[in-house]
Amino acid sequence: MNPERKEILSLPVLPGRLTPAEAAWRLGFEPDHIPISVSLGLLKPLGHPTASTVKYFASVEIETLRNDPKWLAKATDALRHKWKLKNEAAKRKTDSGHISSASGNGQSRRHSELAMHQGERQ
Repeated sequence: MNPERKEILSLPVLPGRLTPAEAAWRLGFEPDHIPISVSLGLLKPLGHPTASTVKYFASVEIETLRNDPKWLAKATDALRHKWKLKNEAAKRKTDSGHISSASGNGQSRRHSELAMHQGERQ
């Protein structure tokens, strides 16, 4: 286990505000899940941070959410759905870059276009 994570998880009293990584560890999520949770409205950072600043979270709120099974289920489902959509979009993007030829060899569109262009030069 990450030493920093172990330290924050074992503190008897938490500081008033937590970094995104600390909030993630207390909630049982990965640090990269925190910005997604904020964008989905599942977590609210303290104050009014700009897009480029570090966001902090109230430890009392994180502890409340950590002990709320309904919120944890909702957040888990929302994150799973977000990753599913992202993976599907990536797959569509990858699949749209390929075209099957009549012979079924599955050359990519770029490869086919490059071959056609080189044939015109000769």
